[in-house]
Amino acid sequence: MSSIQRLAWASRFSNACLYILGIGLFVQLTGLLFNNDGSRYATQTYLLLFVPALFLLVSRRLSVGLWRQLPGGILLGLCVWVLLGGWLNPGSASEPAHWLKIVLLVLLYVFAVASVVEHSRLFTGLSAMAVAMAAIFAWLTLYYQFGVLGKPLDYEALRFSGRLSELGWKGFADLDHPIVAGLYYGVFMVLATRLLVGLHVRFWQAGLLALGMLGLSAYILLTFSRGAWFATAAGCFVMLLLLPNVKSRSLLGAGALLLPVVLFAFWPEVQHERQVGLSNRSLIWNEWGERFPSFWLLGAGAGADFAFTFPPPADWSVKHAHSLYLQLWYEYGIVGFLLFVALLASLLWKGWKCRAEPLARLGLALLTFAMVAMVSDVYAVFHRPSPYWLVFWFPVGILLGVRCPPSAEKTA
Repeated sequence: MSSIQRLAWASRFSNACLYILGIGLFVQLTGLLFNNDGSRYATQTYLLLFVPALFLLVSRRLSVGLWRQLPGGILLGLCVWVLLGGWLNPGSASEPAHWLKIVLLVLLYVFAVASVVEHSRLFTGLSAMAVAMAAIFAWLTLYYQFGVLGKPLDYEALRFSGRLSELGWKGFADLDHPIVAGLYYGVFMVLATRLLVGLHVRFWQAGLLALGMLGLSAYILLTFSRGAWFATAAGCFVMLLLLPNVKSRSLLGAGALLLPVVLFAFWPEVQHERQVGLSNRSLIWNEWGERFPSFWLLGAGAGADFAFTFPPPADWSVKHAHSLYLQLWYEYGIVGFLLFVALLASLLWKGWKCRAEPLARLGLALLTFAMVAMVSDVYAVFHRPSPYWLVFWFPVGILLGVRCPPSAEKTA
């Protein structure tokens, strides 16, 4: 085989892997909605995302350029520290082989997202399809829960026993918990904002996007996950700020006018949410501070539970610190925590440096969403694939895959 034939074959192989990755990424983003079997979802993700990502990574000779950039190097350092914690720390929850598998899957996922991001049209197309799928299931959930099952649209009934987390029919779109559901759909709300404001869409397309965003907003609101509320608001706000045009300014103005009206109309409910406060998270965080001297340096071990039992009359237990920042420090010590913070800072810097690129702006908005969500809700990012990968590792992959214009690289 001549060198020209080998290059042509390699190019066709790379393109085939890339489009399979696009399908796999779509399945990973939305498969939790249309799959009612966790094992089927896992099989689809492995075959359509991780396997082709591995082949593509090998064919690109490990894609050294991706990991040479500052965020890539810090991510590799963080992964090495996680492996060391899983191997050497006696408090680790699993065997070293488990953490090697998790780290390899994380790196493959980040590489897969970054590879698709390099082809912006492909990424935009699959994100539009993913938003459409999420919006359809959001509306289906609202219809089934309130139209078919007859759930009352009453604040107290919904707040204490009717928070949305699943479609409610044959196990489809089951996110297990309202907090997870709110964060999951919140990511699609940020993606939809980018599609509406950042792209040239026709009137009927804008109408469909607005309708989808209305369904997503209603679903997120009715999860009563305040972390998802604030994270979604922050992500969408940053998205609108980074896309200054008539549409974004109109939405910001409409939001500024609508917010006081909403607060006035639902003031009793707002007051009740304020009284609920941190939902006893302060007790967990105080306990974290009490235990701080025992784990601050090396951590309690990779995947270690932060076991805490609330005092009577509550008398129930939790297994994590209810803040990803605190949980990471608890598991991996100060080195792991500082590497994680350095990763966030380097991604923000790269996103800002490359902000002329539309997908860099999206990455910044989604990373803002994640950083707000991680204050009180996300409990782990180094674990098997889950909705939390969409919250955190998805924007990491986007920002790693964005290529800065040459002018931005020279001025940085």
